[in-house]
Amino acid sequence: MIVRHTNTSGPKATFFSVQPAKKAEPQLDQVSPPASSRGRAESLALRGGNKPAGKPYRSFPLTPHRSGQFCKKIRGKIFYFGKVDDPDAALKRYHEHCRDLHSGKATRVERTDEITVAELANEFLSAKDRKRENGDIEAATFVEYHRDCELFVTFFGKGRSISSITRDDLAGYREYLSRGANATTLSNRVGNARSIFKFAYDKELIDKPVRFGDEFKRPERRVIRRAKAKSGRTHFLAAEIRQLIVGASPDQRAMILLGINCGIGNKDIGNLPSSGIDLERGWLDYPRGKTGVERRCPLWPETVAAIRESMAVAAERKIKRRPESQGLLFVTRGGMPCVRENFVPSRNGKPHVVPHDVIKTAIQRGLKRAGISQKGLGFYGLRRSFETIGSETGNQVAVDHIMGHVPASSDMGAVYRQHVAESALRQVTEHVHDWLFGKAPAKSKRQK
Repeated sequence: MIVRHTNTSGPKATFFSVQPAKKAEPQLDQVSPPASSRGRAESLALRGGNKPAGKPYRSFPLTPHRSGQFCKKIRGKIFYFGKVDDPDAALKRYHEHCRDLHSGKATRVERTDEITVAELANEFLSAKDRKRENGDIEAATFVEYHRDCELFVTFFGKGRSISSITRDDLAGYREYLSRGANATTLSNRVGNARSIFKFAYDKELIDKPVRFGDEFKRPERRVIRRAKAKSGRTHFLAAEIRQLIVGASPDQRAMILLGINCGIGNKDIGNLPSSGIDLERGWLDYPRGKTGVERRCPLWPETVAAIRESMAVAAERKIKRRPESQGLLFVTRGGMPCVRENFVPSRNGKPHVVPHDVIKTAIQRGLKRAGISQKGLGFYGLRRSFETIGSETGNQVAVDHIMGHVPASSDMGAVYRQHVAESALRQVTEHVHDWLFGKAPAKSKRQK
């Protein structure tokens, strides 16, 4: 026996109304049970007493869910039995399946109606929201999913059934997604849309997978490469980095040197714990936050000196740290983390992320002071410069280890490789150092 729409984590949030915009809300208080099954207390409840909100009468066994369905939690799972505008049909359906559900013989309930676009969007976003709460995805990623679901609902309409969407519809949807979007944005939008349909099939919300046809695909890689080439240079030249270092404050100088020395982005620097730096030995040992991949890197003498100076200045300021910034190497003057995101569940009906990135702001001011004007150039350009110059050594394994890259699934060497030699890591960082500051002249040998 079969039950669709099971959920072990309780009722889900509703992001899009499942009813058409002009349709009136169901009047559940007009529905009442037979007089013989109703006591005086229930009759009073129908006249405005303590009737639970949304239930047609107090003893009604099902609960209205914000997705527009009646549901009930049975044996730790949520089951759905029909739309709230037809409580009699939902109750009949519950009685048809309740014995098998309560006994555990059934694990799913077949839908009697087709899942709609709005219902699928709500199911998809509820699943992603749980991942956000568990820390499996970033808040900004969830906001992007919500934005793409909004496009999905706007184009197809809330009440349209998923099974009615054809390949021609998807071709038109791709054209709709491409409006005002560059190749990279379009690739992300198409990828997310395909994920929505795959989610529907994986969760058994539809009986067969959606056939996308030949047109509903991401842009080809050559198209994305051409678009990136037109956007201009996004990495730093050595002279530009030296200009930034000269005009930077102690904190900014240490961050810039860490960025080019170890190929670290601003978010990882903002979350870098003091324990991840060994100033005595001159090493960084800190897993990359995005991937969790182990990362070690030898530090230049200039980087160690800049970090020590930054720590001395922070000690003089006697900054009172907030709880969320305890243990971090760099904090703002107000004691907050340098890079953080505030998630706002609803702003004008939509989730929103408020970013705070003082590292990004500082580098932009430094670029302006230095007279470096290049669209798309920011702190992350230091990471791109490290990859570009470090790869010239031919030791890509060491470069990837320093940057915290995830090995390709086909890279069997990464499966068996237990560590990367310190000499290999030093070869890469010394090459980048020589590119930035110039190669030190060789010591002349004393003539005998």
